[in-house]
Amino acid sequence: MARVKYVEETDVMDPKVQESFERMRKKRGKVTNIYKAMAHVPSIISTIGSFVAAVQEPHEIDAKLKERIMLRVSKINHFNYCYHAHKQISKKMGFTDEKIKEVDSPLEAQIPEPEKVALRYAEEMTIHPGNVPDSLFIELKNFYSDSQIVELTALIGLYNMINRFNEALKLDPEDY
Repeated sequence: MARVKYVEETDVMDPKVQESFERMRKKRGKVTNIYKAMAHVPSIISTIGSFVAAVQEPHEIDAKLKERIMLRVSKINHFNYCYHAHKQISKKMGFTDEKIKEVDSPLEAQIPEPEKVALRYAEEMTIHPGNVPDSLFIELKNFYSDSQIVELTALIGLYNMINRFNEALKLDPEDY
């Protein structure tokens, strides 16, 4: 059970929150619990939605790799809300159960080396955020440009923050 009351759509008066709820409804078909929790602070919900969309949107990094990274970070953190949500989202993107399970042990998975390196980077950034080994960063640079590394880093950092937000507030997992 969530530690904060969800702000329901019928209770929203602030136009920033209403607009944010509408964007989420268009994206996911409903207003998610994270948005209902963030709605307590209109300035947060109105800015984070745009930021999340910008980070999740595939620029130079493929949407499926981004989804794998979101799953990996959530799995490492043992955060059920995001892992539960992104398993469902992954399936809608065409991932099989086997492909989803690959994020549990990416080094053994039959995936391209650049993806393995990106998933190792996600793991290191999640477990040792201030101590990503230089050797791993050199490997990363063998496959990714500086702008791609920034895109990966923003996604990994964002999902660590989102995981912690959701779990600290004990947001209820939901169906997508």
